[in-house]
Amino acid sequence: MIEGGLPRPSLTLLAGDAGAGKTTFCTQFLCKGADLGEHCLYLLTFGGPPDLLFNYASSYEFVKSAYFGNEICYLGLEEMVEKSCRSKGFLDILEKEIDTFQPARVVIENLSILEDVLKDEYRRFLLKLSHMIKEKAVVALVAEDAQPGTPYPAHIAQVADGIILLQNEEINFARRRSIEIVKMCGTDHHLGKHAVDISVKGLVVYPGL
Repeated sequence: MIEGGLPRPSLTLLAGDAGAGKTTFCTQFLCKGADLGEHCLYLLTFGGPPDLLFNYASSYEFVKSAYFGNEICYLGLEEMVEKSCRSKGFLDILEKEIDTFQPARVVIENLSILEDVLKDEYRRFLLKLSHMIKEKAVVALVAEDAQPGTPYPAHIAQVADGIILLQNEEINFARRRSIEIVKMCGTDHHLGKHAVDISVKGLVVYPGL
């Protein structure tokens, strides 16, 4: 759908409804990198300890326990959120982890929660984060829940190189998942929604359906 993959470097916003497959998408993205021998960084603003997250993901056939703590490193930001750290603090921590671990792929979940913490600094923080991603030659996914009345957080969309929407819509009393590429700089991409299924194989796309 996007000519072979996400551009490097880039920051892509992955937004969607509850149950649409965002966490599956991110886990699959990182495990594919681990398969290729790449280092991957998973940043969580909240969500619990890594072993608990692995237990949730272990039902997928592409998830291997050996990846976690080796190719895939988890970093929790809950303590920094609770302490209401400033934007420089978050950026310094992220830059230090990237320089130390040298990841090719980065996932950040629920970044928009920092808007309440950083307040007026938030938009400037997002711009600096986008610049850092480019400087470090990283492919980053920012996973966010759909917002009331809008499919994605506008501030993150403004700095994103790409926007992918996952939906879990109720149609005729049944739930149907879909994926849509709204924006993707540097590549051609298919327009419109395409059907998605989630199984032990992870997230599978059926273009054209």
